[in-house]
Amino acid sequence: MSRTLAKKLAQVKPGTLFVGVDLGLDRNVAVMVNEGGQRLVKFAFPHTQDGYAYFRRQLEKLRAQHQAPATLVGMEPSNYLWKLLAAELEKHELPYRLVNPFTVKKHREGDQLDRSKDDVRDAFTIADLLRTGKYTETQLLHGGYAELRQYATLCGRLDCEMTRHKNRLHSVVGQLFPELKRVFKDLTGRTAVAMLQNHAAAAVVRDLSVEDFIAAVRHDYVGPRLCVSKLRQAHRLAAISVGLQDGVQSLQLMVQQQLQALALLERQSTEAQKAMIDCFLALPESRYLLSIHGLGLVSAAVILAEIGDPSQYHNGRQWIKLAGSQPAPNVSGRRTRSRTPMSRKGRSRLRTTLFFAVMRLVQIDDSFAREYLRFRQRQENPLTKMQALGALMNKLLRILWALVRQQTLYNPAFMHTG
Repeated sequence: MSRTLAKKLAQVKPGTLFVGVDLGLDRNVAVMVNEGGQRLVKFAFPHTQDGYAYFRRQLEKLRAQHQAPATLVGMEPSNYLWKLLAAELEKHELPYRLVNPFTVKKHREGDQLDRSKDDVRDAFTIADLLRTGKYTETQLLHGGYAELRQYATLCGRLDCEMTRHKNRLHSVVGQLFPELKRVFKDLTGRTAVAMLQNHAAAAVVRDLSVEDFIAAVRHDYVGPRLCVSKLRQAHRLAAISVGLQDGVQSLQLMVQQQLQALALLERQSTEAQKAMIDCFLALPESRYLLSIHGLGLVSAAVILAEIGDPSQYHNGRQWIKLAGSQPAPNVSGRRTRSRTPMSRKGRSRLRTTLFFAVMRLVQIDDSFAREYLRFRQRQENPLTKMQALGALMNKLLRILWALVRQQTLYNPAFMHTG
């Protein structure tokens, strides 16, 4: 038994009753088991004040009936629904834990070889995992940390939406003028947008003289300087383009709509990012994170947003595990996939932000650059480029933990400790 699992089990009082809740939009199903794994009762309740009150009364009634010292509620972090029930439990000082949905699925399939699934089985599986200590101790965020997490989530969703619309734009332009990508690497640049607004089709462009084409694009252009040389190159390519000649008007409308959607998303993203940064700067940890020269405002804000309240953690290793950047063995018999692979079982946005932050720090911070070279060139077990960056990601998290914990500013000498 691992020390973490033993610690979790030691925190549970003997005789505690475990309640697994399978969350749903219309109703939640709860199953209670004792410490021996015997199912005691099942019941359902809705996401309403009366439903939550009924749930609490049932817990108290069953706890008194079985003379149990306490009850422990468990649930999957399903969508936003878990936050509603967790807030209610916290309000009445009732303990709860979260269980990984993947763990629930595999545990249930191991017990039900016919792959049977229903709400009661899921609730029982959650309760059984609680009983055996297979849960996380994640809790709701409060105050500025909750606001920061929501802002970071909003920024992430807007970024995903912009990427989706850019891909659609490339797809439509690829039908009208596939050779245009040779001229404009980025179709959302000012000159490219001015051209695409009404002249995305090669069939339309080649019917105009180069002077008329440039004048038409200039009419739609917003900005200080139009890139005329690229427009001349686009006009030359239009003459030999294999772009579609039928359905041009409908495809042009699709291009205009994608450009409008991207412009709106860009404004929304700027607004959300500013709100996130303002929220981040109001938190006491911001000054310690920003003391690392080269760690940008947005990166620092996202890192703290994903970590949450630092007081909920006991050491920097928990931050590394949260990111899923810790080495995890992947060996079976004679097969070894990698010597030091990442587990990738954590917050992907935190891991991605750390990766790009380290890439930047290696370029502009001498201490990070030296540490990177040391990992790559050491005599014993030299690391590959990606492995060295992964090691620096963990190093950065340990440094950030030390800065926040000790309430001190960054010193490059910290790179040579720990």
